[in-house]
Amino acid sequence: MKKTILLAVAALALAACGNKANTPKDNGLEKAADEKKQGVIAYVELDSINSQYQYAIDMTDELETRQKNYASQLSAKAQALQNAMNSAQQKAQKGEYTSQEQVQQAQASLQRQQQQYENLEAKYQREMLEATNDFNKSLRDSIQNFIAEFNKDGRYAMILGKQDVSLLYADPALNITDQVIKGLNKRYTKK
Repeated sequence: MKKTILLAVAALALAACGNKANTPKDNGLEKAADEKKQGVIAYVELDSINSQYQYAIDMTDELETRQKNYASQLSAKAQALQNAMNSAQQKAQKGEYTSQEQVQQAQASLQRQQQQYENLEAKYQREMLEATNDFNKSLRDSIQNFIAEFNKDGRYAMILGKQDVSLLYADPALNITDQVIKGLNKRYTKK
């Protein structure tokens, strides 16, 4: 009896599968949906974008120039502070301070200059960090907006960013970096 029930269930299952196979495909919509699910995956080498996208190059140059300017200003401040310290030390050695009040004034002046230097250094570090973060955000936004426009037709189900070894292997045929860089550079207008 159990064998008969199992055979009947198996026959029903086969009949159900057979009916499904003979059902029309809704004019190819299911096939297109299946192909879309499998989709093409592509990748972009982010290091190449950083070195070949003119906006990234321009902004990197701007940040480096700003960093050098800040370093130069800090170096000048540090040299002025060192000179003031040397001068105060020489005056102390020569006995040019005639009172304890003069010594305290000189020490207070040096401490103010030291504090100004440290404040300026912290300010420049904050500004560089903020400028770098702003640049990274604008670069990411630029790339993402371009990729959305580039893939408007939906030919890619996914576009990955490859940087260093985060993507261990990818078929070079899936690399769309050159197309993306050309499109980004074509779209970029220098300020």
